[in-house]
Amino acid sequence: MTIILTSALSGGRSAGLAAVGGVATGGLAHILFSVAGLTAIVAAVPAALTVLGWIGAAYLFWLGTAFLRAGGGDRLTGWSDALSPQEAWRRAAVTNLLNPKAYLFMLAVFPQFIRPDGWPVWLQALLLGALLLAIAIPIYSGLALAAAHMGRGLIAKPGATVWLNRMAGVALLLLGAALAAAQLSSPGTGA
Repeated sequence: MTIILTSALSGGRSAGLAAVGGVATGGLAHILFSVAGLTAIVAAVPAALTVLGWIGAAYLFWLGTAFLRAGGGDRLTGWSDALSPQEAWRRAAVTNLLNPKAYLFMLAVFPQFIRPDGWPVWLQALLLGALLLAIAIPIYSGLALAAAHMGRGLIAKPGATVWLNRMAGVALLLLGAALAAAQLSSPGTGA
């Protein structure tokens, strides 16, 4: 949600909705990985999940630092020079793909709704995944539109971009720290 909020606040409606598309793209990849059995491989090799978690934490630290360094002008002048929809999509997709909790969700919760004696497992997984996306996309889109609307009210405020970038940077750094802490406390890390 943070990547959607920050994209909509800094890039407006188009960047916010592009971030929703990026999150959905990452979610679709998680579904396809699950269907292909890749989450089972990650479960069989716990180090793979730990490595993925550290990469995700590093990416969040990098994004947070980029937001803190971005500074900003005295006033928001509109979204023409702000985050582009393409960059918002890319950031959201990469963030979701590097999110180990999504893989854990697919591994721990997703199979609970799959019945081996029913339809083919791959078809059940695809239908469940489609249902998850059908629920998530409207919710995330509403969040993006609300954040973009709030951003319009900030256009004329002095120092708005500086504070938006600082808040986004701090939020991403905190998420990165939480993910790193989870990696330290997860089984198989030796901690």
